[in-house]
Amino acid sequence: MKQRFFISAIILMIGSLVFGQSYFSPMVGDLPVSGESRQLALGFSAWGSAGSATALSTNPALAGINSRKVSVFAGINGYSVKEKRSFPVQDSFGDFLADNSYVVNNNWFPEFQFSVNYQLFSRLNLALMYQQKYHHDFIYEEEVRGSVFGQYNRDPLVGYHRIQNTGSDANISAGASFKLFNGIWLGAGITAIVPGTYTEKYEIEVLMDSDILASDTTVSYTAEPEITSRIVPNFGVVAEFGNYVTLSAAYRFASESEQKKGLIFPYFDEIEALPQFMINSAGLISSMSRDYPGELRLGLALKAQNIIPTQIFFEFVNQNWEALDFRFISATDVKTNETFKFRNIWKMSVGVEHIFFSGIPFRVGFFHDPNPIDAGMDRNWFSAGTGYQLDNLTLEISGSFSNTEYQYSDLFIPLTNEERVAYDTVREAYLVGMLTLKYDF
Repeated sequence: MKQRFFISAIILMIGSLVFGQSYFSPMVGDLPVSGESRQLALGFSAWGSAGSATALSTNPALAGINSRKVSVFAGINGYSVKEKRSFPVQDSFGDFLADNSYVVNNNWFPEFQFSVNYQLFSRLNLALMYQQKYHHDFIYEEEVRGSVFGQYNRDPLVGYHRIQNTGSDANISAGASFKLFNGIWLGAGITAIVPGTYTEKYEIEVLMDSDILASDTTVSYTAEPEITSRIVPNFGVVAEFGNYVTLSAAYRFASESEQKKGLIFPYFDEIEALPQFMINSAGLISSMSRDYPGELRLGLALKAQNIIPTQIFFEFVNQNWEALDFRFISATDVKTNETFKFRNIWKMSVGVEHIFFSGIPFRVGFFHDPNPIDAGMDRNWFSAGTGYQLDNLTLEISGSFSNTEYQYSDLFIPLTNEERVAYDTVREAYLVGMLTLKYDF
C-alpha cells in the first residue's frame, strides 16, 4: 500500500514540474526559494533544511544537525504560474457586463539541485551544494485579435505582442557547521551566484494592418545581457534549550551585481503606483548596477510532549529593501541613480511535522510572503508534503500553491479607439512541486 501511494505521488509530482514567474521577477526575484522538499512542505521554512547542505542559503548552522558520516541529496522542482490579464466591459449605461480576459499565459522550466554533507569529525560538518535556479524568468505572449471582419472571420488574428526575459543562474555554496557545545551549533557559508546566458526580447509581430497593434510594422529587439557574478556570505546559529525548545538566527549579507548590454530596464514613474519597464532599443543605457538586500532570519521550533513525534516550526525573515537603489550609466558615461519606493518586509512561515507510527511523516505549512513592491501583491502560500524511508534511502515529496491579484497598466500601448479603465486586472496562480532523494552512508 505504501509503495502504491508513493508511485502515485511521484507521477503527480512529475506532472507538475514546471516553472514560471511574474512580470516583476527580473526586478525582485519574487518567488520563494527552496532547496529541500521538507523545507517547502513546512512553509519554505529554513527548519526544513536541517541536516542538509541546502541550509547554506538560509541558516548554515542547521546543516550540522546530521548524525550520518556522508549524506547525498538530489532534487528537482519547479514553480508554475498561470498569468491572466483582463479589463471590465461596460454597457452604454456604464454598468459592468463581463471581465474581458485578453491574454492567458502558462510557462514552465525545470530546475534541480545536488548537495553533499560530510562529517569530518563528531563536531564539524562540511557541506557543498549546487543549484540551477531560474530567478528572473518571464515570458509574455499576447494574441492580438482584430474587429469583426467578413462573414466567417469575425475575430481575425492580426498579430502578437511578446516580452521575454529568460536565463538561469548556477548557485554554488560551500560552508561548515560546528557544534560548539551540546545543543549549540555555529555555521558559516558562502554562495557564488553565477549567471548563465540570459536573453531579453521585445517584439511586435504584425500579421494584418490594425489600429489595435502597438506598431504598424513588425518590430523585434533582442539582447543577451552580461550579468556579473556575486558572492553572498551567510552566518547562523542554532541553540537547543532542553528537549522541547530550539531557537535559530541567521544573517545573509547584502550583495551587488552589474548588468551590461541589456534591453529591458526598470524605472519609476511618479504618476504610476507600481514600477515600470523601459525598452532600451536605442542603446541609450550602457550598464546598470543594483543592490540585493540583506536578510535576517529568526526561528523557533517546539517539540510536543506526546507519544507520536510532533514539531511546530516558526520563522520570521526580514529583508531591507528600502535602502536599495539602481545605478545607471548611459552610452555617454552619464551616471544616474533610480530610487524605487520599495518597502522593508517581514516574511513569516509556520510549519507542523507529524510522524505516524508507521514512520511516514505528514507535513503542512503556511507562508506569508509580502512583496517589497506593493502590499497589494502580497501572497499567502499553503503547502503540504510527506516522505518515505527505505533503509538508507529517503524519498520526500511536497507541493504548495498561492494566488495573487493586482492592478497594472497594459504592457503595450492601450487601445486608442476604445474606452476602458486605466488599469488591467492581473491574476496569477502559482503551483510548486518538489521531489528530493537522500542517501546516507
